[in-house]
Amino acid sequence: MFGFLNDVRGQEILITETPDTLVKALPEVNLTPLSEIDIPVSIALKAVYLWANKFVDTMYTSPDYPKGWVEDGCSVRYQYQFKRGPFSFRATNNVLVAKYTGYYGVRGSTRVCSPIGNSPWTPPCSCGFGSEKPRRIDAGFATAFKLNPNYTLGVNVRLTEPAALDKCSICFFGKDITTTVAGQLKTEMQASMSEMQMQLQTFSMRPYLQTIWDTLQVPYAMPGFGYLGMQPEAIRISQAVLRNDSMFFSIGLSARPELKADAAFNKKPLPAITDFSRRGGFSLYLAQTLPYDSLNAVANEQAAGKEFSAGKGLLKKTVRIDSLKLLGGGDKIFIKVYLSKAIKGMVYLEGKLFWDAEKQFLEITDLKYEIKTRQVLVRSAAYLLDGTIEKKLKEYTRFDVAARVNDLSLQLNEQMNREIAPGIKATGLISMLKVDKLIAQPGGIYVAGTAQGNLNVNIDAATLIAQYFK
Repeated sequence: MFGFLNDVRGQEILITETPDTLVKALPEVNLTPLSEIDIPVSIALKAVYLWANKFVDTMYTSPDYPKGWVEDGCSVRYQYQFKRGPFSFRATNNVLVAKYTGYYGVRGSTRVCSPIGNSPWTPPCSCGFGSEKPRRIDAGFATAFKLNPNYTLGVNVRLTEPAALDKCSICFFGKDITTTVAGQLKTEMQASMSEMQMQLQTFSMRPYLQTIWDTLQVPYAMPGFGYLGMQPEAIRISQAVLRNDSMFFSIGLSARPELKADAAFNKKPLPAITDFSRRGGFSLYLAQTLPYDSLNAVANEQAAGKEFSAGKGLLKKTVRIDSLKLLGGGDKIFIKVYLSKAIKGMVYLEGKLFWDAEKQFLEITDLKYEIKTRQVLVRSAAYLLDGTIEKKLKEYTRFDVAARVNDLSLQLNEQMNREIAPGIKATGLISMLKVDKLIAQPGGIYVAGTAQGNLNVNIDAATLIAQYFK
């Protein structure tokens, strides 16, 4: 392809081979390091406490109560009723301890047993029934949780020994029935606890983490920037810490976030999890190849239609910039400028990208005419070599990135503060966002930046329980 320059007399002059073919076709690069994102997760346990209170029976009785009797050997029979009070919970050393006070009453009879026959049962007597206050027993259980690599819960429920606060031995001829009742109660509570343990062990966090994983892989449209893809590569999770009325753990992600012009991102399956120490905060390394078309649009908005005088005295001419186009590659960037008025055609300038990290602006420095263009201008339009056009183009190709970075920061903050799924809400804040590196490439300018901040996830246990234990 060849370019032409017409002077004011209309004479057509061949100026140069277009620098499109001179641009070094270096491969596109992606220098983005792996980003590490650690998300503290908190679950308020009061909804779990309420669920446990509803799940575990509150009333226990002897078999076939109130008609049936439990015979303790030949000489004693009894029946009982036990009512559990509400659980009180506390977390100690990562173990959830539940305690309660139960209230029971016992009826019983005795008889004399001998090889030649047994006497009739005595009339029933009781304690904890009627006008007597129910007898009290303190009991409870301790639960330890562990998250397994397959996202299920390892649950270990251990009953504490029932402790009788009030004895029941009044009407059994001195026989203390309390120990017998406590043993029966422990057996029945053990059955309830085993069922709760099995229910909890069937609970899997995989569907919820799968939702988070899939959500992170969906490109997020960011007007003016393209699409943000988190591109997670690995996931890790810590063991839970129980404190006060909450459970805490951390989800860790290794990812390569990228801004792209389109939404074409590869998806990966949810991997197995690994343990790690709880921590928070993230350092994201964002990458985007900014197409020259978008820079051209900004540059033409600043430059198209601008007129200026070049040359001196009789050679002073009015030149108009109709449009311009950026081309890049290697360590150079070219500007193709379409001119009209005193001179018609196109000229080429070359320069280097300069990034001011403190002021967050991009400009082209060391701007000069491409060598073959300069040779033609020396012969045909030397007045363009007075430095005016280089100065003007330096102004028109200066890009203020700070405003775009602020816009990006606002959009990222909006993305972090939202409901990920029913019962799962994210809150976060970007504390720092800056551009670190710019490289001219054939397809555009490779931009690499860093974002730092915090992201937290709060899980509403009541919602999850309602969904899972329907």
